[in-house]
Amino acid sequence: MANIKYIARVLSGVRFKKMNQMMTTVKEKCGQSKFVTFFDMLQCAARYGAGYYDYVMFGFYNMNGKQRDTYLTRTRNKRITDMMNDITYSDEFDDKLRFNQRFAPYLGRKTLNGETCTIEELAAFTEGQEAIFAKINHGDCGRGVQKLYMKDYPDTQALWDYLHANELVVLEHVLCQHPDMARLHPQSVNTMRICTDLVDGEVHIAYVVVKMGRGDGVCDNSGQGGILCRVDETTGKIRSVATDDYFNVYDKHPDTGIEFVGYQIPLFDEAIAFAKKAALEIPQIGHVGWDMAITPDGPAIIEGNDFPGTDLCQLAPHYPEKQGLWPYYKELLRIQ
Repeated sequence: MANIKYIARVLSGVRFKKMNQMMTTVKEKCGQSKFVTFFDMLQCAARYGAGYYDYVMFGFYNMNGKQRDTYLTRTRNKRITDMMNDITYSDEFDDKLRFNQRFAPYLGRKTLNGETCTIEELAAFTEGQEAIFAKINHGDCGRGVQKLYMKDYPDTQALWDYLHANELVVLEHVLCQHPDMARLHPQSVNTMRICTDLVDGEVHIAYVVVKMGRGDGVCDNSGQGGILCRVDETTGKIRSVATDDYFNVYDKHPDTGIEFVGYQIPLFDEAIAFAKKAALEIPQIGHVGWDMAITPDGPAIIEGNDFPGTDLCQLAPHYPEKQGLWPYYKELLRIQ
C-alpha cells in the first residue's frame, strides 16, 4: 500500500482540467467511460501510488492488477529517490552552473558562467562559433534552452544584453554529433537518457531511452515536442516504436523517415561505461538519469538528473510486455 499521506498531498494538488484531459484520452483509446476511469484512477492511486498521468502513460486502463503492481509509479519513485539520494547534494545536479564545473571532464564542450563572466570573456567564448546554447540555470524538461546564432547579434554587447535580459546564464558550445545520431534528426542534439543506480559500490543500469527532436526544434525533450524510444540496455539497438507527450506513436521518424526498431546507437558500450564512471563522482546521489550525447570522438554528458522521474522509462508503447521497473528496484534495494 502506498504512503497515504503522500497520496493525500498528490490528490490535494490534482489539476482537474488536466485529469479530465487524461480521462478523455483513455476514452479515445479504449472506449472506457470517464466515470469508470475516474474511480479506477483513485483505486490505482490508493493501491499503487499512481497519479492520473501514470495511469495513462503506463496504460493502466489496459492492465490487470498483477501487471499494474510491477510499475514504478510516482509514489514509489519518490521512495526510491529518498532512499538513494541525499537531498543536501541535490544542487550538484540542479544548479547547472555548478554541474558544468563539477563534471567539466565529462561534457566534451566548453562552457561559460554567464553570471560571473566579463564581456571580454564572452567575446572570447563566442569567437569562431556559428552558434551557442544558452540556458536558464534551473530549467527542466528542455524549458529555458535557446540556440543563439552569432549572426543575429551585431556585437558582443548586444548578445550580452540579450543574455542578461533573459537570465540565460548557462552558456555552452554546440556539440558536433556522431553522424549516426544526427541521422535521427539533424536539427537537435539527440541524446540517450541512461539511468544509473549506485548500490554497494556497483553501478547498475535501470533503463536507456533515446530522445530526438522534431521539425525545426533544437531540443530533444518530449516536453518541447520531441519523441523517444526504448533502447536495449545490452545491445544498444532501439527496441520500440517512438512516442511523444501526446501519446502518439511512430514506427519511423516523422521528419527523417528513419525506422526505429533495430537502429543501432553508435558507441553504445562507451556511453554506458561513461555513465557508470560519472555515477561514481558523487556517491551520495545514487539514482541519476544522465542525458548523454554521442560525438564523433565519444560520449559527452549534457546533464544529470537527480530525480529522473517515471515519464520516460515505462511508456506503454515501449513495454508491450506490461512489465514495469518496480521488481527491478525491489530486488536491487531489497524492498519487501
